[in-house]
Amino acid sequence: MKKKVFGLICCALVILLFALYGVFGMKQRTADGVTRCLLIGCDRFVSMPGTEPASANNVETMEALLADFLPEGTEISRQVNGPGSVEGFGQLAADTFREAKQADTSLIYLSNHGVLKTEAEEQEMFLLLSDGETEGKLSPEALRNALEKIPGRKILILDACHSGAVIGEGWDGPNPFEGSGCLVLCSSSAQEDSWFWNTETDEYTGTGYFTAAMDRALRASDPKQIDPDGNGEVSLKELAERLRGIHGASTVCCWPEESEEKLFRIPADRKTGARLQGVSFGEAERDGDAVILPIRFRAGERVRIIYQLVPGRNGKWDFEHAVRLPDREKTGLIRGLLSPGEKERKIRLTAGSLGEDGRALLQIVSYVGDAMTPSVEAGTVIMLEK
Repeated sequence: MKKKVFGLICCALVILLFALYGVFGMKQRTADGVTRCLLIGCDRFVSMPGTEPASANNVETMEALLADFLPEGTEISRQVNGPGSVEGFGQLAADTFREAKQADTSLIYLSNHGVLKTEAEEQEMFLLLSDGETEGKLSPEALRNALEKIPGRKILILDACHSGAVIGEGWDGPNPFEGSGCLVLCSSSAQEDSWFWNTETDEYTGTGYFTAAMDRALRASDPKQIDPDGNGEVSLKELAERLRGIHGASTVCCWPEESEEKLFRIPADRKTGARLQGVSFGEAERDGDAVILPIRFRAGERVRIIYQLVPGRNGKWDFEHAVRLPDREKTGLIRGLLSPGEKERKIRLTAGSLGEDGRALLQIVSYVGDAMTPSVEAGTVIMLEK
């Protein structure tokens, strides 16, 4: 009988503890709010070239990133190759954030084609939604309207060509998000492309440079590079500044520009990754007919590195005529195979290699795995002073 009584007391205590946890845990959840994310990637289009599998991989990268750098309990929904209409997008957003309250945070990420058209001296910008069979033109105004219907705090992240037009950055168009209270991060200005790469191998791979840069910024930056004030959080301003330091392929834009509002948290157990960490580019210096670019980084493991120089031509990056330079370090007979540790480099380039525009994109590319799959670690723009 004593054993039974003791067992009943234990059961009662367990039930009481669960009840108390439910009450106080629910209060904490309500006070902090719930974070929900909708990630959309479109690779198959009707009117434009396909990008497969870049956007699908972007969604996968973002899903892992948000799971690690947003609060515990964050709900993440994803959609690849769809919806194919503006109405479908609105319904998907409404369904995903149906339970949103004023204390909650709702984040939308889009990876797709952005289109900028000029007709009769008027410019139009839209994000192309597609499921491979149907397409819809999502305007900045329609995007804001969809977000306005969601209560609480809103975050919008775009990896698309000309995406800065959504916040009026880089063209004469309006900024529909002014006064909306929504935090917006865009991969490029209105007049720029947002680049991606893919490779058709046995492991069909590829990703967007901007999304990859976000991953590197949060995972592989040194604390002072991504969290200068050391408060354990990354604001919109801090993230945009770090991205501009390591993502040269296009101009990162955000709204509000100087926002100190928190986007992400830095977990205490953040894993920095095994390849390159703490990448920083110095100021390019002219030396006669040459340009010298200082670079610093840390190799977390043995890794093969090349530097890809992409010349500028007619305002775009000419990837077809890119030059690849192996790192000077050797391991055995293999040039470019680095041992772990701190590295300092001065990349010397001829002025003529910078292209017709007098500027070039220099990217640090690592090769990983048995298949030697390339991965862009960071990039910066080199320009000749006129």
